[in-house]
Amino acid sequence: MAVSMVVLASRPRDWTQEQFTNWWRGPHADAARVLPGLIAYRHGAVTKDYDNPEAPGWDGHAVLTFADQAALDAAFASPEWKAATAQTKGMGGRRIILITDEVDLLAGDDHG
Repeated sequence: MAVSMVVLASRPRDWTQEQFTNWWRGPHADAARVLPGLIAYRHGAVTKDYDNPEAPGWDGHAVLTFADQAALDAAFASPEWKAATAQTKGMGGRRIILITDEVDLLAGDDHG
């Protein structure tokens, strides 16, 4: 069963949404896409916050998918992980990181 790391993040206070998205999809993506065992990597820039449309609480999310927990653990132990996370040190902003067991609910009748 696939395992994903889901990250929900807000930008540093002195960055625009555009700066944050460009960094996330540029230099940070370049560092993260080389993680060993990574089989999918998606990013979404928040365009609307239904709960707080006047002042969105989040600026983007990423989903990094691995074949299983062992592959995720190997990525976490890698020098590539250390390089990717070093970019975020001291940035500010907020984040939530979740590890999830993922099932494709469109793929068929096996739901877990």
